[in-house]
Amino acid sequence: MDEALPVPTDTGKRIRTFELLRRAARAHEVVLVVPEEAPPDPAHLATVREAGLEVVRVPRRPLRKHGWRFARDLARNLLLPVPYMVMAHRLRAVRAAVAALLAQRPADLVHVEWTPLVANVPADAGVPVVVSAHNVEADLWARQVQAQPTRARRAYAALQHRKVARFERRALAQADGVVAVSEPDAERIRTWTGQPRVRVVRNGVDTATFVPRPGAAAGSRELLFLGSLDWRPNQDAVTWFLETTWARVRAAVPDATLRVVGRAPPDALAARWRAAPATAVDGSVPDVRPFLARAAVVVVPLRVGGGSRLKICEALATGRPVVSTTVGAEGLDVGDGVVRADDPEAFAAAVVEALTRPDEAAVRAARGRERVLVHHAWDAEAPRLVAAWREVVEAGPRRRP
Repeated sequence: MDEALPVPTDTGKRIRTFELLRRAARAHEVVLVVPEEAPPDPAHLATVREAGLEVVRVPRRPLRKHGWRFARDLARNLLLPVPYMVMAHRLRAVRAAVAALLAQRPADLVHVEWTPLVANVPADAGVPVVVSAHNVEADLWARQVQAQPTRARRAYAALQHRKVARFERRALAQADGVVAVSEPDAERIRTWTGQPRVRVVRNGVDTATFVPRPGAAAGSRELLFLGSLDWRPNQDAVTWFLETTWARVRAAVPDATLRVVGRAPPDALAARWRAAPATAVDGSVPDVRPFLARAAVVVVPLRVGGGSRLKICEALATGRPVVSTTVGAEGLDVGDGVVRADDPEAFAAAVVEALTRPDEAAVRAARGRERVLVHHAWDAEAPRLVAAWREVVEAGPRRRP
């Protein structure tokens, strides 16, 4: 069960879901239940089916993320015990579809591809439930609170944080198994929830698709930010970088440029970013590899986040230097292949060094690539997911209070 079709693979979550499930489907029957606001692109649906995934589509009302209806829903959530992310994705039609599938055909387990979607698992499912925790959502929201620009927004985010923590802790504790994206996340879940069965399936990269293109970035002064631009932590990252760091980089390297690539940037933010010196915003693109190939440095200035960043795996797999905040690089086993810096001065200095000493930056990136090939390849991680499934199936459903 997921919140949407995992194709196009234009977010880290969709990439992870599709890459793992298509490999698991080579040896197992995987039925994907997804709500949809409109019929999908036939090519996207064909891609999923060609990967061996059966799809059950459940119509849903469009989810608004702006305008008066969104404001009304946020206000209505003040009166509910569950966080907005659960309210928005808790759908009777999805729960009914899952129940009907379980009644019609035998299943070994229900895999929930995002913690809030646990609300769509029938209470009498009768099979083990595995939850894929892409982030520890409560920790992500704790960081969101600190990043809010006004007192009112901090108060609302703090309320959401409390609701998220309460829901998430219970959902993960009662699951038959939990899949985390990193060992730090796994240990956090174990100690916080008491869940005894937490297994790590790391974020990764298709190492046959993301490969270096020697010479493509020769002489480049282009910085690249890559990420889904409808995700608030990425919006915050770009804005923070432009407001606090970009001028420092330009002062040292006047011909440096910044390119922002990612799906669905809000129009107002995109216009503000484009107004910054030497900055281009491309939004959604069919293939990120050409942008990675010509980037002198990939920047990951995240202040809010959780899980681990697929964009760093992709950048290092292609041999590109990466400068990231500690938050941006957490959960990845890349050694010193990423330069980490958290304040504007240090971040700018690390970027300038990579631009002005490209040979040294390339050597560091090569070390990072070696680590990624060993520790973050989808072909190695998919069997870990199947093993986690097998473990909970053999143990059977836990008794829930």
